[in-house]
Amino acid sequence: MAKLPIESGEVESAHRYVIQDRLKRAGAWWKLKNARHMLALRVCRANQEWDSYWQSRRQQAA
Repeated sequence: MAKLPIESGEVESAHRYVIQDRLKRAGAWWKLKNARHMLALRVCRANQEWDSYWQSRRQQAA
């Protein structure tokens, strides 16, 4: 059995850092499509997958 945390504190903290920091700025508004793309990039960065994501994008473009 994996010893995963059962508390929601870590999830709530990540929610504030990953989502709210960027999307809830004063005066900001987002189209749904753009917000989804922004969130996907923020999650990628938070999961330390930033470099591998962009490397795969460069390979697809080549």
